[in-house]
Amino acid sequence: MYIPLAILASAGVIIGATKSVDTLSDELFLASLIVLGVVLACMGIALQLCEPNRSVSAGDADKLDAILEAMQMSENAKRILFRDRELQLLRKTVHEDIARGDFHAALVLCDQMANVFGAVEEAEEMRTKVQEIIHQHHEERIREEMQQLKSLLDARQWVEAYQYAARLRRLFPESPLLHEIEQRIADVRTEYRHNLEDRFLKSAKDDNVEQAMVLLRELDGYLTPEEARKFRDTATSVITTYRDSLGARFKMAVSDHRWQDATEFGEELVKQFPNTKMAEEVSEMLETIRTRAVEDETSL
Repeated sequence: MYIPLAILASAGVIIGATKSVDTLSDELFLASLIVLGVVLACMGIALQLCEPNRSVSAGDADKLDAILEAMQMSENAKRILFRDRELQLLRKTVHEDIARGDFHAALVLCDQMANVFGAVEEAEEMRTKVQEIIHQHHEERIREEMQQLKSLLDARQWVEAYQYAARLRRLFPESPLLHEIEQRIADVRTEYRHNLEDRFLKSAKDDNVEQAMVLLRELDGYLTPEEARKFRDTATSVITTYRDSLGARFKMAVSDHRWQDATEFGEELVKQFPNTKMAEEVSEMLETIRTRAVEDETSL
């Protein structure tokens, strides 16, 4: 070990003494000398490491044998040896999964507790607890979702309501809170349709033609051809009265030179009754009436 160090030291002295050397051969010689010293030093260290370590006690040897033996144990043997420790770890992990809301992972660990470690009764108790929490969690979530569904029904967005109900069915297929949810939507829709019918008939009876027309347009989207037959006579009367009323108001506005009102009445008449003789006559007059309305506005 000392010979390589001596060589390295000699190399250092030679380098210091030959700082003025600038030939290539001298530099190569010095570099070779240094490399030789490093190699010999490494060899000495390796030889020392390869010698038997006589300082290792008998107790250390026993510990080493125990470690090697543990490494060679089968997985089943390790599981038996550390059974209580692993069960405790499973219990802790199940509670952590519940706290995080990861209920599926908690149920998987309950199955492992029963099937791998044989703790069937304890696993069943924990599984029941997890399922109760899941049920409670789902009920709270469904009640919140049902408020959103109610908003859709209040807005009479029937298609969106059915789509929302289908989504809830996919998310919570086992929930009793969703039983007959589609039928509930249908019942609300039917109830609203009946309300429309009653209001339409009352408006027509009270000669509130404009309100009756508004209700009739909305009611038309709810009735099948068969259902619409019972309202045919009333609807025909309302439509005819409303058309005649629009025509009369249009003519009166034109006669009074109320061009803006005449424009509005005429446009409404053409929009609501486009294929009538009256609409054709009004259309021919509208361009002139609009011009008069603009002239009146600019003259003010």
